[in-house]
Amino acid sequence: MVTNGWWFSKGERAEACFGIEIDAAWKNFADHWNRLLLDEYMRDGGTYRYRRYSAFEYDATDGIFRLLPHAPYEQSKSVNHLNGGFKRHFEPLENSFIDHPVLEKILTGFCRILCEAARHDRWNIKIHPYRIVARDGVNGKPAPEGLHQDGVDFIACYMIGRVNVTGGMSMITDASKEFLGEVEMNSPNDFVICNDRETFHDVSSIVAENLKMPYAYRDVLVIAFEKL
Repeated sequence: MVTNGWWFSKGERAEACFGIEIDAAWKNFADHWNRLLLDEYMRDGGTYRYRRYSAFEYDATDGIFRLLPHAPYEQSKSVNHLNGGFKRHFEPLENSFIDHPVLEKILTGFCRILCEAARHDRWNIKIHPYRIVARDGVNGKPAPEGLHQDGVDFIACYMIGRVNVTGGMSMITDASKEFLGEVEMNSPNDFVICNDRETFHDVSSIVAENLKMPYAYRDVLVIAFEKL
């Protein structure tokens, strides 16, 4: 990541590095995605995205994640041309999500990586669990703004699960928007992490694979890191 600005890891490696197993605790953590709420701020009129939002601060000197007072989420129009330029009032993460040992392992693993890669110990961390749904005739858009940056230092996308969908290919470019690579996260604990100052990213739409099934969705945990 230090040399090319991004890194993809398969779930098996993340499980080993982060100490995560696909067990009852993992399934309990993943169940929180069933209680995300419709994003009512989509300026494309879409009803395909469900989410919550909370923010933390982290200091490697004591290793503690401190939950910040809940506040609206805001991006500038220059960063997010679709949904930027105004305050979005999302419901916070559930307490059981905030206190979950799986979340702590994920955050601890990423902070360990970034503290070493960036040689920096203090971070603002924004947590965005997303469910993107696809329906008959309606594709789900994981990145409705298209190729973009998020206006932070590093951005991670961590796969929770996907059911009855095709698509969702992640594509990364350099700062000049020259293609660097693409990956499809298919398994729990797959992740992509990017230097958001040096790269752009996009994710292709998802399509319901079997319309006879009652649902089709892609669940991810997006985590944004800014230096303090």
